[in-house]
Amino acid sequence: MRYATALIASLLFAGLLPRAANADAVDASLRDMERYLLLYSATGDDRFLTRLETLGQGFEEQLAQQKNAGALQDLWQLYRQTLEQVRAAYSLKGVDLRLAVARTQEVAALFDSFILAREPAPQGLEDELRELALLEARQANRRLMGREVQDAGERIGALQERIGERLEALPAGASRDSLLSRWSYLRKAEKPEGTLLYPFNAQVEYLLAHLPAG
Repeated sequence: MRYATALIASLLFAGLLPRAANADAVDASLRDMERYLLLYSATGDDRFLTRLETLGQGFEEQLAQQKNAGALQDLWQLYRQTLEQVRAAYSLKGVDLRLAVARTQEVAALFDSFILAREPAPQGLEDELRELALLEARQANRRLMGREVQDAGERIGALQERIGERLEALPAGASRDSLLSRWSYLRKAEKPEGTLLYPFNAQVEYLLAHLPAG
């Protein structure tokens, strides 16, 4: 990870880390990619990795909009290299899955350096759903990551209550009924003994695609 540290230091020194013009979109992409990384590490299912790689294509386009796009593309290539180590952990002996996941997360965290300067904004329904989905994916990896992943049960409970209230408050109609039905399925997948990741994530994807704008 010395290369990653040197890269981010050079960007800071050169003053190339302004607030991203598309900070909210970049942040959403980072959360979604981390979720799929963790879903893959928890299951070894290539469908989650394929989804992550598809999201990565859009993320590259977002990076291309930054004035420091060249340097950020270098960081993106480093991310892809660490991701290959995660994939290798399921097919090669001698590759530490825990370490590979931690390295990939470390590189992804470096992207935050150019969006942290944005003005804080209240979370919307979509933001809260993304946070819930990411926390559940992290919880699924607690055994793998050990103490590095804290129990987020209290925050998850608060998000469940808040999201449910917001969905109930949507204008009555077929659209709200459909969203509430999907939310009900999602909640049933969140079991005390462990979230059922496949049905849970399927409902997350549906909700994110169909929530009303704004």
